[in-house]
Amino acid sequence: MRFSSRRQFLKEGLSVSFFSILSTPCRAIFDLEISKQALPAWKELIDYARWCPSVHNLQPYKVKIISATDADLYYDPARLLPVSDPGSIFMTVSMGVFIEHLSIAAASSGYEVIVTEIFNPLSNSARIPAKFAGLRLIPAENKEYLDRELIKKRRTSRLHYNGEPLSEKSLRALKEEAIEQGHEVFWSSEKQMVEEVIRLNQQTLFEDLGSGATRDELNRLFRYTEQEAEIKKDGLWARCMCFPGKLMRSVFNDHERWEHGLKKTALAGYYKNSFKGTHTICWFGGNFDNTTDWLNAGKTLARCWLLLTNEGACIHPFGSLITNKAAYEKINALFTQPAKGKIWMIFRAGYSREPARSYRLDTEEIIIN
Repeated sequence: MRFSSRRQFLKEGLSVSFFSILSTPCRAIFDLEISKQALPAWKELIDYARWCPSVHNLQPYKVKIISATDADLYYDPARLLPVSDPGSIFMTVSMGVFIEHLSIAAASSGYEVIVTEIFNPLSNSARIPAKFAGLRLIPAENKEYLDRELIKKRRTSRLHYNGEPLSEKSLRALKEEAIEQGHEVFWSSEKQMVEEVIRLNQQTLFEDLGSGATRDELNRLFRYTEQEAEIKKDGLWARCMCFPGKLMRSVFNDHERWEHGLKKTALAGYYKNSFKGTHTICWFGGNFDNTTDWLNAGKTLARCWLLLTNEGACIHPFGSLITNKAAYEKINALFTQPAKGKIWMIFRAGYSREPARSYRLDTEEIIIN
């Protein structure tokens, strides 16, 4: 055999041998390694999900990574609201929001995050971070239409809106997504309805400020300066609240000065003006009685909020209209009720310029080592 022919023979033989290997059980091992490489890292998912919204930006979630596919979700009891949310219902909703953001972040790799077990409900009596749920990464059954980059784009907008109602396209998409998750969404752009909800929200603010326990709890959460917001990386930053920090500090620390007379009138007018341009009020309704329901409500809220972000819209939740008993009774008399369950979220929706983004805990602060 000539040297050149022999070399060609060896080359072809090696090629055949290599591809033969890939057609044997060894190929399954090779494919398994590729699959392992495609598995997203929990740290990467947490780095996205930490930007999700939570009640008063308290970020109660912590994650202990067990393996490449499994993790345990904990909660930090120091980040709960024993006065405003004594049953930790809405903090559980926040946990559901966080879980869904983890799942959406994993979708780009073809995975989703599921809850494998609920260990214990959130409790204000806990003294150290407690285990809440087991999480697992599994291959996604369906293609995710929400891009994970929307997570970082999403904002809560307390700015003036532009006066335009939420588009019919966005409303249809919102309705379809809510139904897909087992909930209903309603909306109104009637001027009288919108004005009444804004008036009621303003009234509820003063009622909450009149409660010493509620006021003290909220005061602990406000970040009056950028330095304080940057250091603590949680809570309600004055810039995001669209209120001057000095004014906010005075309202909470010298509240007696703002309870009557011209100061109260001026504060009420300032707060009401912050809702300028609001043209659409929305509310969710559905089952809302236990931990599973609250987690599902969180999933629904997470997906619908990102959907609206994708549509170029923004929202501003009116949580106090749900947690304040008197306000909630008035809302139920005013709003269309869901076929089952109850109203569990109210928000204004529309279009504004880009608002400031609140700070978040670092990824390393969420991970339990």
